[in-house]
Amino acid sequence: MTAVIAPGVGEPAVPPAFVITPATRATVDELVRTCSPESLRRRFLRPAPLDPEAVLERYRRYLLVGPPAGAAAVALAGSTPVGLLNLVVERDGEVEASLLVADAWQHRHVATSLLTVELGRPRWVGWTVSATVEPGNLPVRQLLARQRLGPCRLVGRDPSAWDYAIHLGEPTASSG
Repeated sequence: MTAVIAPGVGEPAVPPAFVITPATRATVDELVRTCSPESLRRRFLRPAPLDPEAVLERYRRYLLVGPPAGAAAVALAGSTPVGLLNLVVERDGEVEASLLVADAWQHRHVATSLLTVELGRPRWVGWTVSATVEPGNLPVRQLLARQRLGPCRLVGRDPSAWDYAIHLGEPTASSG
């Protein structure tokens, strides 16, 4: 299923409309190859920067997870993949979320659009979403705190990672 996210009335024309659609091997490969080694390091919570080709070799199958094991949604700006949301079912009613946004597209509502569209689908109503974030990744921590899908709680914390849980309520108006 595909959804289009466009700026609201009175909002600037940037960012352009995003199309949120199921990820494919081609869109995932292109996105990973446009990300910096540091962005890939943060996405996979690794101690050192990661080479895009090594990421694809090691994690491609995970980045393309689909039903019933989860979902992989990509945000497209035109035909360019600019963001990826992975949802991996941990057990019935619990799913782990991970985001990757191309460096040039960070801070442009890509991650918000991905979360709003995919987690707003009826499939996820009543589920709990977990997310692990580096303590220093303030933009992602703020994203989780500000999302409107359900209450967000900090459920675990150590020097290298903070764990959050979001309990999802009813579907949003943009779900499809």
